[in-house]
Amino acid sequence: MLARGRADLALLRDGGPDASDVLRAVAADPVRRRLVLRAAQFDRAEGDPPLLRAEARASMTDELRLAAVLVGLRGDPGDVPLLHAVRETDFDTRCGLGDIPALDADGAELRAWARRTDEALFGTDPTEEPLSTWTEPARDQGLTTLARVALIRRLDAIELNQSLLRSPGDPTRPDPSPLRGIAHELEELGDLGQASRARRQYAALQDTGWDRASARLRQAALERRTGRLGRAVRSLASVRDALADAESVSGHSRRRVDLGLFVAREHCTLNGALADADRPEEARALLALAEEIRGGLPEAAAHGVGQLAAATAARVGAIS
Repeated sequence: MLARGRADLALLRDGGPDASDVLRAVAADPVRRRLVLRAAQFDRAEGDPPLLRAEARASMTDELRLAAVLVGLRGDPGDVPLLHAVRETDFDTRCGLGDIPALDADGAELRAWARRTDEALFGTDPTEEPLSTWTEPARDQGLTTLARVALIRRLDAIELNQSLLRSPGDPTRPDPSPLRGIAHELEELGDLGQASRARRQYAALQDTGWDRASARLRQAALERRTGRLGRAVRSLASVRDALADAESVSGHSRRRVDLGLFVAREHCTLNGALADADRPEEARALLALAEEIRGGLPEAAAHGVGQLAAATAARVGAIS
C-alpha cells in the first residue's frame, strides 16, 4: 500500500534534477504526502525532505505528528520555531502538538521529545501499526476492495477472539474502540452491512447505559439504511432499554436531552421507512413510542423534531 510513497521518497532522496518538482508535487497532494511520510517512518534517513508545513494544511493528523517527530529527531534547535509555527495553525494543531518543547529548547531536548513521541506512537516496525495505517492510505488511493477485505478480516478475527481487544492498561477489560474504528472505515467505504456488524459488536461491549444507547442508536440507523427494518426496530428497543437504565442511575441530564433528541429523530425516520415499506402495524407502534420519547423532552428540544414527527405521522396515517 506504500509503494507510491516509497517511490516518491526514493526520488526525493536521490536529489536528481526532478527532485524539486517531485517535492512540490508531493507537498501539494495530501495522499502522496501522507504516503511519503509513512514510507519515511519505516525507512529512516538523515536529510529527508521536510513536509511539515505542507502537512499542516490538513490540520491535526497522525501524519502531521509523525512529520513533527521526524523533524524533531534531527535534534536541530533551529527547527523548534518551525514546530511552534505549525502548532499555531489552528485550534486542533494547538491541542495535538501541545507538548512540543519550549521555544528556548536545545537540540537534546528536542530530540528527547521526538524519541518519546516516536516510541509511544510510531516506531519503525510496520507489524505494530494499527490496521488504519494501511487501510486509510489504500482507500485514499482508490484501492477500496483491498481496504475493505482487510477490515472484514480483522472484524472476523475479533469476532472469533475477543482477547484481541484487550486493553494494555487493564488486560482483564476489553477495549472496544477498534471496533468503532472498523465500523467508521467500513461506512466510509460504503459497506454498511459490515459496518452494522462491527457496530453490533461494539455496542455489546459498552459498560454504561448512555454508551449502550448511543452505540445501539448508530447500529439502528445503519440497519435502517440497509433495509433491515425489523432489526432496526429491535435495536431501537435496546436503545430505549439502555436509556431507562441510564436514567435510573443518573436521572435527567443534558446528555439525556441531547441523546433523546437523536433517539426521537431516528424513531421518526424509521417510521417513515416502515411506512414506505407498507408495514403499518410496526409503523403505528413505533410512532406511538416516538411521540412518547418526544413528549419527555424539554419543549425546545421537542420542537426541534416536531416537523419531522408531523410529516412521519402523516405518512403513517396514509397507509393505516
